[in-house]
Amino acid sequence: MPEYQFVWFGYTNLNLVPDKIRGIVETKLPNLHFPGYISSEELREAYSGSDLFLFLTHEETEGIVLLEALAMKIPLLIRDIPIYRSWLMDRKQVYKGNELPEFESLIRQIVQGQALSLAEEGYTVAKERSISNVGNVLLDIYIKLLHADNPGYEGMVNRIKPARIARQ
Repeated sequence: MPEYQFVWFGYTNLNLVPDKIRGIVETKLPNLHFPGYISSEELREAYSGSDLFLFLTHEETEGIVLLEALAMKIPLLIRDIPIYRSWLMDRKQVYKGNELPEFESLIRQIVQGQALSLAEEGYTVAKERSISNVGNVLLDIYIKLLHADNPGYEGMVNRIKPARIARQ
């Protein structure tokens, strides 16, 4: 897809990846850029200037970079892998694909404005998984665990709630 510029931020020691992957990454293409690690401000600017966040990993854990992109309301195209199936729905908050022709078609549709914008729905997912919300869920769990044998613990939960984690 020579008509588009692809930028891959971050760094991986190429001695740690299989030879096939190393060869692909070392291939010099005029529209593929590897700036490495950048500052938080530069990353914010990069997100803001992006038409699409493309994340085609075959395996992942939580996907913090996906949450960052969703929080910036950038269209997301990801590989349909099991870790995302319970919280990111295809064509609801993100676009998902599996094979190269599907990815190419979706890239064109999204960048050319032919695909429905999922930015607001994706942003809702990012807010739901914010550190504040996750902290409050954990706080509830801890309180219940610590006071499960105390019938009056519900009153304690209500007394603590005004001091909930408020960072958004």
